[in-house]
Amino acid sequence: SEVEQCIGASAFCDHQDVNVEDGLEDVPAAVLAFTRERGIQVNTLDPERHQPISIAHVKTQKDLTVITGLPCYELFYNLCDVYTDSRMLLQAKTFCLSNEDSVLLTMMELHNNLPFSLVGVLFGVHRTTAADIFKSTVVTLAEILQTAVFWPSKEAVVENLTVHFKEYPNVRAVLDCTEIPLQKPKDLESQLLTYSWYKGTHRAKVFVCETPEGHISFLSKAYDGRASDSFITKESKILEKLLPSIDSVMVDKGFLIDELCLQHHVTMVRPPFLRKKKQLTQREAQQNQSIAAARVHVECAIQRMKVFKILSGNLGTELFPYIDDILTIIAGIVNLSKPIFSAEKFLHQ
Repeated sequence: SEVEQCIGASAFCDHQDVNVEDGLEDVPAAVLAFTRERGIQVNTLDPERHQPISIAHVKTQKDLTVITGLPCYELFYNLCDVYTDSRMLLQAKTFCLSNEDSVLLTMMELHNNLPFSLVGVLFGVHRTTAADIFKSTVVTLAEILQTAVFWPSKEAVVENLTVHFKEYPNVRAVLDCTEIPLQKPKDLESQLLTYSWYKGTHRAKVFVCETPEGHISFLSKAYDGRASDSFITKESKILEKLLPSIDSVMVDKGFLIDELCLQHHVTMVRPPFLRKKKQLTQREAQQNQSIAAARVHVECAIQRMKVFKILSGNLGTELFPYIDDILTIIAGIVNLSKPIFSAEKFLHQ
């Protein structure tokens, strides 16, 4: 697929044990701007510091996945390599953790949503230091992984259509919005903007676009939870990326962007409404079923994102400024993980 061509085959991995020494020189093309030999950075700031956990303690690939959500060693060390080179270029300040452990800390926090006080204990640093390392590393990793979230060509989308989209060959994108629970903001205006009366919690909202094969091709910035789907769609300018009178988008029943699609001459594929009818016609029922079958598989990408508990727990107020970087990292990791569909599910073998 075009994802693999862009990021590089070495970033993709199955869930079998691998030799961490294999393929480490084959760093992903779009993620890597530099090369270096992998090595553990020695901590010279505090040799007496007790650190209960480090990458040296992660003995198996299964342990790595449980701790970080990353599917394989190759991806972890590729990220560490590029992260190290980026920090060297920026002449960033030195942390008391190695670069590998800084990435480990950050991915552990994204995957488990732990209090920074606990993270500090696990890595033998103060709570504030753990938070500072996380915030700095998140920004750098987002710059690296944003290349894994890209808009593929029309040809690439057509070549990678799955059997579920056989009846909808012109669908270029499946559009959806997902919400992220937040801690109660400190200022009143933010409280009002993010509060969901329906769910009784404070939430942020982000627009997610996926290709029919389940590749996350676009992420909007995060909006307050009360922003409508149509408002976010318009602000994101996603419809401007589509080919007028050619491309289609697939949406759910509640995604009301009819006028926007008309303005951009984009066909909208959506399950039929009952409206005033008592039941759907046989043709409408079949259409409803086929659209639902197509959407449910593609929505696995969002479900994979939610495996990272920082998106399903209440995001702390101190991390609000980093929410877009967090989303970019997680979407990039999802795109670099095992494909959603097996080979036989694609129309063009």
